[in-house]
Amino acid sequence: MDIPEEIIERVRHKEEQAYEELFQLSWDQAVRTCWLILRHQHDAEEVAQEAFLKLYVHRQQLQDVRAFRSWFYRILVNTALDKVRKRKTVINIDEIRLSSQSDDIQQAERRMLIDEAMRHLSYGERTAVVLVHFIGCTEAEAAEAAGWKLGKLKYRLNRGRRVLAREINEEIKNGVDKGGVQYV
Repeated sequence: MDIPEEIIERVRHKEEQAYEELFQLSWDQAVRTCWLILRHQHDAEEVAQEAFLKLYVHRQQLQDVRAFRSWFYRILVNTALDKVRKRKTVINIDEIRLSSQSDDIQQAERRMLIDEAMRHLSYGERTAVVLVHFIGCTEAEAAEAAGWKLGKLKYRLNRGRRVLAREINEEIKNGVDKGGVQYV
C-alpha cells in the first residue's frame, strides 16, 4: 500500500477529496488483507469498510504520516479480530480459493498448495504470515499492526512457516492433492 505522503497529510487535515483518493488507492489491498485473514469475502469487505470508517473518524490521531501503513494495518487487523470474536464460529476457509492473477498453471498450483496449507494455521499464525509474506510488512511493522510485541509476532510467524512447510511438503510428497491435481 504505497500512498503518497501528501495525500495522507491532506487526509489528516480533513480534506474530503484526499480521503476519497486514499480510499480509491487502498480499498482493494485492504479487502485482500482482510480476506486473507478472515477467508470470507463478505466479511472481508465489511471489515475493510468498517476500518476505513475508523480511519476517517480517527484520522487526526495519526502523528507521523510515514507511520500510516502500520497504523492502518493495525486498524484492519483489530477490526478483523473483532469480527472473529463477534461471530464466534469456526472460520470456514474452504469456501474461497486464492485467486490467481496469472493464467500460469504452475503459479495457480502453487497458490492452491499455499491456500490448502493456510487452512492449518491459527488466526494469529495466519495474521502474522499475511502481514509479512502477503502484504510485505517488516516484522516490526507487522507486530505493531497486530498489536503484539515483536517476540510474539516472531513466534507466530515461525510457527506458521513451520506448519506451512510441513503441509506443503506433505502435499508435494503425496504428489496429488485431494482435488485430483497432479503436482510434478
